[in-house]
Amino acid sequence: MKLGYLILTLFIFVGCQTPGYFISESNLPVAETRKAVTAVIGNPRIVSVNGRELISVYHDQKFKQLADETKVGTRFYTKVVILGARRPYEINIQVIKEVFERETQKFVPVGLDESLTQRRAREIKKAHNYSLEKTQVFDGDAPF
Repeated sequence: MKLGYLILTLFIFVGCQTPGYFISESNLPVAETRKAVTAVIGNPRIVSVNGRELISVYHDQKFKQLADETKVGTRFYTKVVILGARRPYEINIQVIKEVFERETQKFVPVGLDESLTQRRAREIKKAHNYSLEKTQVFDGDAPF
């Protein structure tokens, strides 16, 4: 019986972890959050149906867009997911590294690049905070 509780607890704590960097307590609406994200990553290559998952174009380690991604051996892309049913949202940022595999002649995902993820997350958080500053306007003449 105790073993069953231990296994259940283990699945709860281990199974719910998502890799990447999180920005928590985002009080911006989803549309404003998307604007802040696209200000950093540029026009996304892929946007989910509900608009909460954005995937950037392929870029290098300095976040410069690749003109011809087939001529490089390593490429990266940024994936941003807005989590939560309502405000405050949580924003998950991941920078995925892909390496060209000569046998298959395709790019294969290697995994998450932690240092680039943190750098990209700082940029998105800065843009997000700037958007928050612009939206919080207090009307002193008519407060109610």
